[in-house]
Amino acid sequence: MIGESGDGVFGRIAKMFRRGGGAGRVLSPEDPDLVVVVRSDDDAVATSTVLESAEFESASPVVLRHLIAVPASAVASATASAALEGYVATERLDDDPPAQPPLVPVALSRVQRADARTVSQERSRVASLASRNGGVGLGWAVLDVLPDR
Repeated sequence: MIGESGDGVFGRIAKMFRRGGGAGRVLSPEDPDLVVVVRSDDDAVATSTVLESAEFESASPVVLRHLIAVPASAVASATASAALEGYVATERLDDDPPAQPPLVPVALSRVQRADARTVSQERSRVASLASRNGGVGLGWAVLDVLPDR
């Protein structure tokens, strides 16, 4: 029987869906409460180095965001290809690096777990997508909702 404390199955499920509820919380790339917790705009720096220097470690899913630059005529194609991998186009951030004209910036984000291996794989995948569409990668970031204090 489920008591008032919510210790039963339904109570545990409800806790997972509350903000800051731990590993089971539901994130969205469009969540207005997301903040950048790790960022790299230097393609020459290893993912592991960036994550280690930021002391980033999370067992919970986060939002992995890539910024690419492609010709305006290729934006629809690039976002459609990225959508096949679960990415959605998201808004630019104020401190995103600029794209060199005639290229335009496109931010692609998805929710996933992030460690050095998975972020490196996704960096490669998204860089390839950008290249196939006549563009380049500009950087990547990990975003998360900060816990309530």
